[in-house]
Amino acid sequence: MSGCDTSGLDVFFNAKSVAVYGASATPNSVGQAIIQNFIKPQYEGKVFGVNPKYRTVLGVDCYPTLQDIPDEVDLVIVAVPARITPRVFEDIAAKGVRAAIVISGGFSETGPRGAMLEDEIVRIGKEHGIRIIGPNCIGVVDTHTHIDTFFLPEYRCGRPKASSTANISLVSQSGAFAAAISDWTSELGIGVSKIISLGNKCDVDDDDLLCYLGNDPSTQVICFYTEGYDLGKGRTFFETARRVTQQKPVIVVKSGRSERAKEAASSHTGSLAGLDSIADAAYRQAGVIRATEFEEMFVMAKALAMQPPAKGDRVLIVTNGGGLGVMTTDALESLGLAVPHPSGELRARLEERLPSYCALGNPCDVVGDTDAGRYDVVFEEAIRSGEYDLFVVGMLLQTPSLGMEITNHIANYQKQSGLPFVVVSMGGSFTRKAGEILELMGVPTYSTGEKGALAAKALVRYGEIRYGNEFHRTVTSEKP
Repeated sequence: MSGCDTSGLDVFFNAKSVAVYGASATPNSVGQAIIQNFIKPQYEGKVFGVNPKYRTVLGVDCYPTLQDIPDEVDLVIVAVPARITPRVFEDIAAKGVRAAIVISGGFSETGPRGAMLEDEIVRIGKEHGIRIIGPNCIGVVDTHTHIDTFFLPEYRCGRPKASSTANISLVSQSGAFAAAISDWTSELGIGVSKIISLGNKCDVDDDDLLCYLGNDPSTQVICFYTEGYDLGKGRTFFETARRVTQQKPVIVVKSGRSERAKEAASSHTGSLAGLDSIADAAYRQAGVIRATEFEEMFVMAKALAMQPPAKGDRVLIVTNGGGLGVMTTDALESLGLAVPHPSGELRARLEERLPSYCALGNPCDVVGDTDAGRYDVVFEEAIRSGEYDLFVVGMLLQTPSLGMEITNHIANYQKQSGLPFVVVSMGGSFTRKAGEILELMGVPTYSTGEKGALAAKALVRYGEIRYGNEFHRTVTSEKP
């Protein structure tokens, strides 16, 4: 992607040899937990420990310094007290390593003395061409290369997996937030490519990662959690975002809206939470979609990773449950989306082919005794009409006449039409299995009409960003 400089960043995700500075044999220590991540069979590179106290840690060779390691080292993970990190960086420079992740805290987030230590490692890094993630972070997880610097044991913090249909990457200023997302997405089954915890952002920052992930073929949607907004540095982020968002969706959750939250952010990662209204306007101008919290972010990200953006805001709801249709209509309209009734011509075609007791408005209710064939009729005629830009499909599988084959019908019409589809399916284990099947075929599925509507809103908003003046706008008033 033009205008992006990602030099030196690839090693963080593709390192063939890793050294853990501060490797430890102490159970439950940070230095031991990180070593454990790299001795799993999924990671195919070499791993070394650095600590003069040990010859080996968990069977991994351990050396007094980096320079004692006989092999080349691509990436160093620093897990030692902040006060000795300048000495560690001198060792990193002498070894010729070009990338380091500083897990340790005790830097600018703690005050002037910590800021001096941070400034010193930045100085050494710049002088010797060392890119730095952190300090005060948990580093990175890459589900493809199995680089994993999170010092959190998997039985407490699950790791997400890559997906065959869609993958999201998350950049987080907060390590705790990154860990929670890792654990949460491992349970949800959302495809994740990378999670990056940036901490104090002394070197590598949001702008750098936006550039890198914009070019990353394994990332379909880029998500950010940030606590700060620097007017100077932020300007370059938004310039980059204008380019990246023409290729990939970018979603941001930014905290620090209230005065108390701004104070907390400053003490947490040493950042200043900027004027929220300025940030909000800048995100919108740059084509960045802003979410209010992380569950909302992942509702939107799943849809954006799996489906094409909508070319307009006209939504057709097709459902076999009237209540679900009404609830979803309320949610869509509250988000500013258009839910227009079929034209007289389209309605006439539907009346010819469907039972008289079907409710052929919008929602289009094919009622509870439906089979997949009635859905087919609505999809076929509505797609042919060109009256709708996006379909929200209510799929209540408790009725015996609607079988699991509906999943194939929905996925096939989506692929044939090229229009975005979102499915809402409420229920227990049978319903969840159907949703899993749909998502394997690339159709996002949600448990409530509100979540489905939010997913639809994201597809419409990204369509506005991608298609500009070619986007069909039914609603001319300002949308929420």
